[in-house]
Amino acid sequence: MDEKIVSYEPMVYSIMNKLNIQFDKDDYMQVGRLAIFSALSTYDDIAAKGATESQFVYTRIYQRLIDEIRKVSKYTNAVSVTVDDHLHECVGGRADPLEMLALETTQHQLETYELMWLSYTLRGYSVREIAEQSGYSVSSVKNWRKSAREKLYCLFDEC
Repeated sequence: MDEKIVSYEPMVYSIMNKLNIQFDKDDYMQVGRLAIFSALSTYDDIAAKGATESQFVYTRIYQRLIDEIRKVSKYTNAVSVTVDDHLHECVGGRADPLEMLALETTQHQLETYELMWLSYTLRGYSVREIAEQSGYSVSSVKNWRKSAREKLYCLFDEC
C-alpha cells in the first residue's frame, strides 16, 4: 500500500499546482496522502461508477484539498486582526510607534523574524499580509508575534 501511495504523490503535487497552493505545502501534501489512502481503501468498480482507479483517486485528492483550503480559509477569515493595545502601552503611549524600533535594547532582545513582525505591525500590516510579504505561513507569523510580545512585555514591564 505504501508503494502505491508514493506512486500517486506526483498527482498530489500536480493538483496542488493546479489549485495554486503556495504555503503550507507539507500540510497539504499530507492531506493528499491521506486522501490517497482513503480512496485506495474504498475503491471498487461499483462505487467508482466506471471510473478507473487513478480517476477515482484524483477526484478524492482534489475534493479533499478543496475541503482543506475552505477549512483554512474559513478559520483565517474568522480570526480578526486586533489592535495591540498592550504594545502601545509598552512604549508609554508615544505618538510615533516607529520610535520603538530605534530603541537599542529592543533590537538586541528580538530575533530577526520577531523584528520583522514588529516592523510590519507598526506599519499597520495584518498577520495575513505579513505572511504574504515574507513568504511564510500565517501560523509562523503568529508564533513570531507571540514570542515578540512576551519579550517586549518582559522588556518594558520588567518581568
